[in-house]
Amino acid sequence: MKNNIFILILNLILLLSLNLQAVGIDHEFVAEFSAVEIKSDTIKDQATKSDWLPLTSINFELGGRFTLSINVDFRKRENFAFSIGNSYWFDNEEHRQSLLVPYVMAYYLCGSRHRIEVGGGTGTLISTYKGFGSIMFFGNIGYRYQQKKGLIFRIGFTPWVSIPIAEKTRFWATPWAGISLGYSF
Repeated sequence: MKNNIFILILNLILLLSLNLQAVGIDHEFVAEFSAVEIKSDTIKDQATKSDWLPLTSINFELGGRFTLSINVDFRKRENFAFSIGNSYWFDNEEHRQSLLVPYVMAYYLCGSRHRIEVGGGTGTLISTYKGFGSIMFFGNIGYRYQQKKGLIFRIGFTPWVSIPIAEKTRFWATPWAGISLGYSF
């Protein structure tokens, strides 16, 4: 249990540092972009049309990255996002607890609100009976609806592969699906 709390705290620190670093980079870009003198109205119109603000969103996912998970997405570019999450599982019969910490990157195709999402990532499965039990690799292809500030809905095919790193674990390859609901701000 102490290891799980340590991993959660470590993930929160990583999450906050990534967000703060990205915000700092965005402010530097805006300062440099503002210093450039725009001489043509057509260039100015194209620049304002392509301006896009970064989003941070939180969502709950059933299936997808293991079982039930809570995830935070950092969408710093219009077509690309980085996600970090936590999934907790408790086996009542054998009194085992497991924590999965997935890191996923996704690329969005088509549209502005209705999009095709393609991505993949990795995660570490930690449990009370195995310690660091396995490394997991995820794939993702599906549908994503996201407003700039508001509702997020995702559904997709999310297969995963578990590669053992401890003696008591085994190799798994599982076709999987997931559905998410969340909010972006």
